Amino acid sequence: MKKVLVTGGSGFIALHCIAELLKQNYSVRTSLRTMNRKNEIIKSLSKVADINDNLEFCKLDLLKDDGWNEASKDCTYVLHVASPILTKDKNPDALIKPAVEGLIRALQSSIKNNVKRFVMTSSVAAIARGTIKEWYDETDWSDVNSKIINTYSISKTLAEKSLWDYVNSLNQDKRIEICTINPTFVIGKSLSNDIGASNLIIKKILDGSMPFLPKLNLGIVDVVDVAKMHIKAMTTNDANNKRFLLCSKNMWYNEIANLLNQNGFKAPRITAPNILIKLFSLFNPTVRPFVKSLGVEQKYKINQAKKILGWEPSNIENSILSIASQIKKLNK
Repeated sequence: MKKVLVTGGSGFIALHCIAELLKQNYSVRTSLRTMNRKNEIIKSLSKVADINDNLEFCKLDLLKDDGWNEASKDCTYVLHVASPILTKDKNPDALIKPAVEGLIRALQSSIKNNVKRFVMTSSVAAIARGTIKEWYDETDWSDVNSKIINTYSISKTLAEKSLWDYVNSLNQDKRIEICTINPTFVIGKSLSNDIGASNLIIKKILDGSMPFLPKLNLGIVDVVDVAKMHIKAMTTNDANNKRFLLCSKNMWYNEIANLLNQNGFKAPRITAPNILIKLFSLFNPTVRPFVKSLGVEQKYKINQAKKILGWEPSNIENSILSIASQIKKLNK
């Protein structure tokens, strides 16, 4: 039985990756920053997959060397899903440093242990941030020097560039196979009570913290699709040395709110004028990176994922409703 290391095992996407791997009869080793969450992870996964003796844990920290060389030992594949998410810390290094250094630690460990393929969970944030254009594909890169890019997007961009630069700097005989998954906003039911960062969009629409809707357009993708494409990218010969942009559908905030209202949820019905959002951004720095995107539909070409990985996107409306139901249940 082939073994796969999945870093960041408690995360929203990582849990779905582990579940899909177990369903496909892989043995999984996954990393946690603290073993206090081990039982929580086992309980979450047991609801959807047979674990048996096919799941083991290791302790890793993106900012520490301890354990990395042992983590990928005897593993055929590595899915590097772990990455810092949005934080209240105003120091950019709080996101950038662990993203980049964690990637290098995971990659070096994989190279040392001669892993067959290393799949990185990157993001659309490494492709379509800091620039404004109508269509994006895997050849695009976010502009980390832009005035309209946030720290999270910089961290994802620099981490992914570190992957390609590091491997390309090696002699051919020292390289391992690599590829990246670059999803848009990842939506869908969580396997744990941690709903994930992207699902916060749905939560804010539902919980009243967003009294009106911005005229913003989002690329959205289902979390189970993302997990399955990690495994397809891991095993498909032609996926080596490729980036895979994943987007099921583009939706405006008011379209998401209308869908929720039509299905028994309570969501805002008023779309705010762009000028109001611009004024609000003067007092809220987290809003500023989105001002230039107001009223702009940024579209994503997913031909590569369809052609090489055979991806057929799921119904994203069902994904939105499933996480909305979970959020409603958790808030009772």
